[in-house]
Amino acid sequence: MTPENLPLAAPSSLPVSHGWFTHRPTIGQTSLNLIVTAYILALLNSGFWRRAVEIFGESPAQLALFALAIAALTMLTLEFFGPARLQRPMAAVMIMMAAAAHYHERALGILVDREMVRNVLETTFTESRHLLTAGAMRAIVLTGVLPAALLFWPRLRQPSGWHQLWRWPLGVGLAFAVLVGSLFADFKTYSAVLRERGDLMASYQPGATIGALARYAKQQWKSGDGVVRPIGTDARPGPWLAGADKPVLLVLFAGETARAQNFGLNPGARQTTPELAARDVINFPDVSSCGTSTAVSLPCMFSPLTQAEYDRDDFLAQENLLDVLVRSGFDVRWIDNNTGDQTIARRIGWDRVDATLAPAACAGECTDEIFLPVIEQTLASITRNTVLVLHMIGNHGPAYHLRYPPERARFEPACDSAEFSRCTTEAIANAYDNALLETDFVLARTIDMLADSDRALTAMLYLSDHGESLGENGLYLHAAPMFMAPETQTKVPMVMWLDPEFRQDMGLDDDCLRTATTRPASHDNLFHTVLGLLDVATSARLPALDLAGGCRSTSPRS
Repeated sequence: MTPENLPLAAPSSLPVSHGWFTHRPTIGQTSLNLIVTAYILALLNSGFWRRAVEIFGESPAQLALFALAIAALTMLTLEFFGPARLQRPMAAVMIMMAAAAHYHERALGILVDREMVRNVLETTFTESRHLLTAGAMRAIVLTGVLPAALLFWPRLRQPSGWHQLWRWPLGVGLAFAVLVGSLFADFKTYSAVLRERGDLMASYQPGATIGALARYAKQQWKSGDGVVRPIGTDARPGPWLAGADKPVLLVLFAGETARAQNFGLNPGARQTTPELAARDVINFPDVSSCGTSTAVSLPCMFSPLTQAEYDRDDFLAQENLLDVLVRSGFDVRWIDNNTGDQTIARRIGWDRVDATLAPAACAGECTDEIFLPVIEQTLASITRNTVLVLHMIGNHGPAYHLRYPPERARFEPACDSAEFSRCTTEAIANAYDNALLETDFVLARTIDMLADSDRALTAMLYLSDHGESLGENGLYLHAAPMFMAPETQTKVPMVMWLDPEFRQDMGLDDDCLRTATTRPASHDNLFHTVLGLLDVATSARLPALDLAGGCRSTSPRS
């Protein structure tokens, strides 16, 4: 018998796998949405429920109705964004978003808002990889990626196209009705809670993340390349600046994540700034930041807008401090060792640090010591008035141990991991303070170079963009929404140093400047104080916000 004439086996005689995966259950769309809703609310919203119990704990009926409203809101989101074949992909995305947000809130106390989304989307790979620790990846995979993948295991009962025409609006409508009905059962109480406790809904996932993404997208859409309004069009050198017999050099350090509570020059802090303490600096112990993240604080610092006025759209729609300085004749350079200029220097351009200038400072990620050759080169070649803006990596976490060379560490034991769960609170604080010692080292060496130069009238100003939480009340890192941000994230160090020749030739009184340190200050002062120190005459400078205002002689010496 030839092979082609061999009898074929009956299909039933073929080996069949009876594994669990081949017996896929069939499930309806509504049932799947109910399962996803239950999973997200039960396992990925612990911070939300903790706050809800804190608020409604004395009234189980109010808590139950509010829980029903939140379940309806989650169902509404799933129904609205996931009709027909979009259902499982949308549900999978929601689970993974909720899992990522839940991990970072549970581990670091971080809540997701628009500026947190901006931080995530506009960061660098180097910065973001420190947050993607093994522990974070493990938690997100187990609670997010795997459950999202399991959504595609059951067979989904797909109704006909005609059935979908009434099923989708009905599902959306029913979920909306339950949501509204639950809230209106005690609307007075719920509206007051939602108005006064912004942290409650800010911790609800995935709603908070979806809302933050939508607000970020809306702002990006609105803030396209529009016409930029000029400011300080009358800017010109004042009489002291115009009469200086040497070029002026201001080195302006935009610090990163340094908090006032740990800055050694401030009362109550341990000595993290021994080098600055040995130099004739002017320290401002009570300074408030504009925001709690670089994306907000850095643009706000260089804007004429106050913290109460600041809005990103308004910032982008007008010029800033750098533009006014250029207009008044300064050579302005922005050198970055962080996440970029945040669009502040977009009209003048900016550069990243050149690792070849100090290879020892860039054995891993470049520490801020890399700025010292830049300052040295600037002093050696300066021929005109110059402002050098240096954006530091400073104390950027969670990898504080990468911000300083081991040989300059003083506080031990120090956390040598970006995964805080591996370290004690003391070790985390020690690593953070060692990073402050590195900032102290860089600022002190800068002062020494400026003081030794005879080619320019020199000055230095250091101001951090925001602070940092180091475990207080379960919070770590920064970027907490301002309405709930602790002072550890909003109080920042600020230090000024003026060479005696600079003070004399620019007509500034040292005692008067030191008196200004007894009053509260903020990021609102930077724009106006820089213009005041440099004697830039312009109507854009508000004397009330100039910390050097009133400290200059009325007319230059003859």
